[in-house]
Amino acid sequence: MTTPINQIPASSIPATRAYLLAQLQTLVTADPNDANASLLVCMDGPSTDIPEDIVSVGDVHQNYNPEANVGSGGSHWLYEDYTVTVDIQVTRNTDDSTVTFNRARTLADLVVALVRSDPSLGQVVDRARPSVVTHETDWVDTGRRTAITIGIACLKSL
Repeated sequence: MTTPINQIPASSIPATRAYLLAQLQTLVTADPNDANASLLVCMDGPSTDIPEDIVSVGDVHQNYNPEANVGSGGSHWLYEDYTVTVDIQVTRNTDDSTVTFNRARTLADLVVALVRSDPSLGQVVDRARPSVVTHETDWVDTGRRTAITIGIACLKSL
């Protein structure tokens, strides 16, 4: 996609987020070990309906870096370097934190496998890879919760 100004390439971020959401909606399934657990795969977090399992394509942190030190500023002049976060949250009515951690980690492994199986993300980017991952487990009013945030580092020549 290009902008109307001198056919300067547009950001790949919207296409990257759309690709991740579409693929995750296809791959992620309900918890086979908990028939009562509901699942939501979404963009930018849930609204008022908070299910037990959430996989959300979320925030983006972006940098532009020069690819060429000379040139017109046109095509292939910049690298777009960004990280898209995928947030996973699992909540269960239990005292056993391994239940939520293991389910969240299973969902995280699907996200990582998705990116590793096609590092171009459907040819949207030049390269994508899993990067920084955080794991947090805590108490909530309904039991235990584990949240995992996965950074998907992306690079695209614009």
